[in-house]
Amino acid sequence: MKVHFNWGVKGFSGYKDRAVFYYTERLGQGYMRSFTYPSRNPSAERTKLVMANLKLIQPSQDYRLNFFDYMLAYNDLRDLCKRPMLCWNNLYIRMLYAMQKSTPGIDLATLTREDIYEQNLPCISVKSAIEAGLLPEVKNYQRFNKLI
Repeated sequence: MKVHFNWGVKGFSGYKDRAVFYYTERLGQGYMRSFTYPSRNPSAERTKLVMANLKLIQPSQDYRLNFFDYMLAYNDLRDLCKRPMLCWNNLYIRMLYAMQKSTPGIDLATLTREDIYEQNLPCISVKSAIEAGLLPEVKNYQRFNKLI
């Protein structure tokens, strides 16, 4: 649920009446959601393993900057302007899960940087991920060619 503030509130966040309010300055929007305690998810252990392994890949700084620039162009896409991304690693993880879904035999819990280079996987650069259909195409995507 979107919240509209009548005044120029820049940093309002917190809890009130079992609701959580937060404001995103980059988008200029405030949000409200009901507060709930997280439930025990049976697939949480698998997700924990995958995320710990993806942290070990450690993409290069140039690759991260390419993803950040891609994120800015991605947020400008007309079809996706209702759901913008706030950080580059959300797109990175979305791309890796799309690669796992499209390419049989890839397990994100065991994927390493060496596997990416040996198998020439599409996540090796943002440009190759776009050309493989893992990410939506943006204007001038050919410049995102730095390797992981």
